[in-house]
Amino acid sequence: MTVNQPDSPTSGARLSGPILEVPLAPPQPPPGFVTSIYEHSWQIERPRAEVWAWLCDPSTFVDGQLPPFRVEFLTNADGETGFAEGVYNAHVGPLMSFSGVLGTIEPERYRDLQYCYGSYAVSHALFRPTRLQFWLEDAPDSTPDHPSTTLHLQLDTYVRSSAVGVWNRLMAVFWKRFGSWCERAIPNNWLR
Repeated sequence: MTVNQPDSPTSGARLSGPILEVPLAPPQPPPGFVTSIYEHSWQIERPRAEVWAWLCDPSTFVDGQLPPFRVEFLTNADGETGFAEGVYNAHVGPLMSFSGVLGTIEPERYRDLQYCYGSYAVSHALFRPTRLQFWLEDAPDSTPDHPSTTLHLQLDTYVRSSAVGVWNRLMAVFWKRFGSWCERAIPNNWLR
């Protein structure tokens, strides 16, 4: 690593180091924490392309946020925003700060969001999310007349060892209605 050095103490130039590329989250949980993997699947009675469009529409997560909660997307190096690889994303509010970078995105199949060190829920001393992934596939009973999609979520979090049970219950409550929220947001263009 090179640090810019002023020519002399009286030259007026300031010491300045390079901008570092740091990993998003440490590879192992800190002392007193364990890795928690929360998973949930929903069967959405809508076509996969429409579920994907809903899942990757920023308004799905931005609209309806009550202040002081807020979701932001910052453009990536290619000038893209929204759900594109390399876009910075932040979901902040009281007792939470989830800041990360969108990783691999495979249209209609997979989306990855990796959280930065310092992201937390309730307290940084309790719950530190590290990664949120979604997978989509046609549901086993999907037909052209009655399309159906399986949406699978995995949330990786460093959790204080003594709070794993609390975290799992919180996640079960928080994510329970995500599938019905998706289904209600996508118009039903076929009769059951």
